[in-house]
Amino acid sequence: MDSQASQPIYRKTKQTQSRANLEFTFANSSSSSNVVIGLLDSGIWPEAESFSDNGMDPIPSGWKGTCMTSSDFNTSNCNRKIIGARYYLDVGANDDGTNTVRDGLGHGTHTASTAAGSVVSGASYYGLATGEAKGGSPESRLAIYKVCSHGCSGASILAAFDDAISDGVDVLSLSLGGFATPEPDLTTDVIAIGAFHAVERGIIVVCSAGNEGPEKSTVVNDAPWILTVGATTIDRSLQSNILLGNNKVVVGHGMHFSPLSKSPDYPFITGESAKAAKADSAEARQCHSNSLDKKKVNGSIVICDGINETDYSTFDKISIIKELGGLGLVHITDQEGGVDDNYEDFPATIVRPKDDAPILQYVNSTSNPKATILPTITVLDYKPAPMVAIFSSRGPSSLSKNILKPDIAAPGAAILAAWTGTLDDESFVPKGEKLSPYNIISGTSMSCPHVSGLAGSIKSRNPTWSPSAIKSAIMTSATQIDNTKAPITTDLGSVATPYDYGAGEITVTESFQPGLVYETTTIDYLNYLCYIGLNTTTIKIIS
Repeated sequence: MDSQASQPIYRKTKQTQSRANLEFTFANSSSSSNVVIGLLDSGIWPEAESFSDNGMDPIPSGWKGTCMTSSDFNTSNCNRKIIGARYYLDVGANDDGTNTVRDGLGHGTHTASTAAGSVVSGASYYGLATGEAKGGSPESRLAIYKVCSHGCSGASILAAFDDAISDGVDVLSLSLGGFATPEPDLTTDVIAIGAFHAVERGIIVVCSAGNEGPEKSTVVNDAPWILTVGATTIDRSLQSNILLGNNKVVVGHGMHFSPLSKSPDYPFITGESAKAAKADSAEARQCHSNSLDKKKVNGSIVICDGINETDYSTFDKISIIKELGGLGLVHITDQEGGVDDNYEDFPATIVRPKDDAPILQYVNSTSNPKATILPTITVLDYKPAPMVAIFSSRGPSSLSKNILKPDIAAPGAAILAAWTGTLDDESFVPKGEKLSPYNIISGTSMSCPHVSGLAGSIKSRNPTWSPSAIKSAIMTSATQIDNTKAPITTDLGSVATPYDYGAGEITVTESFQPGLVYETTTIDYLNYLCYIGLNTTTIKIIS
């Protein structure tokens, strides 16, 4: 495969610091299958328990891949689970000086374990989201193609597609992509080009939809031969509640690992009451830069208004409050949806407007309000779920309004999965703890491997099915109903549409027996390219 110039490619993790739904499993499976899921990502941490090959059969005899070695990655790091490992170098994009398949970022390890991780009991992130970790297709094998480090090279991606096709993978999972603007060009889109060749050879390609939601026409990886995946929330919430001085508890959302007392002993003030001299009252209420008085904020938990505000995120306000000596942040906002982010060692929590009345009534009824932000807890059977995550990129496709994109949605918010064992400046470790072998992060990077795993399990049970048959089975068996038996909504409250979630949220057993599947051939895709106005010369670049 050859390509002209290409857009920059990025990993599709949500760009904030943030379990797989551990109850979300894909039916009973045998100890191993011959299905191989290939991941183009940032590599793998092979020592993670999720990549144990205990009980797995020998490597399939038809496998043609290899296990590339380096100073920190040898042949013993491959096994009957990780049966292939390759890395690619491209100076300025993927060359981080390591020349290794080993994952120094965690992203590739997280996605690989989500797609096909072995069963691990008692997994958690520092005690949160505790349960059984299990990939979407724990019986499947993994082939790792490290194309990303601090960037993802287009040349590396095309080379990895070539190798994966030759190696004999059955599913390709790409939790990466470009941006919706400028408008994509199929002739320079390395993922679309590589995916065309893979699908032509019977390999289903699953890609992230992007993290530019909730704005419309932000979906990427929207070529019709790609299975494009949006992200939803799950029925598990991580809550950091507020205990007021009157002993009332208000629900708050998000993770933190702070040393605050469980007693409501801390001054509790609104941003407006901490207004700096000559500052605008509205800006102070929303805790904007240079609007607060350091003497008033210092030693206090600050309430910041974020209703209808898009300029400052919770992380922005944490930085402001922290710099002024504040002890914590309660952010009342309707702009960040239902994603439980990780605020690490700073006590912060999000309160939704429907829950804020007890807070405002309390602070306005006493001259010396006090409160604390309680330790984070895991709440199961959370309702409603799923909801379309706020960050998940939306349709319609800017490539073609006649093609529905995204195709499907899957869990992608606050997903727990395996992580790198590297302890660096960006690693977060709570005081008195060791580095967690798991992490909780969000993005369509996390939803994509859920679908890749499901595709692998379907392929294992129906080995003669084509990529379009598998894609069809997943889409026609999707659900549009949440766990309250109501239509799925976005996490901002509106009823979701196909431009939000495609055919709906993936289901499990239904996709193995869909009753009806629709076939699409390479000729259909070539006809589509003619339909959108490409000539023979440009079509040859893609095909």
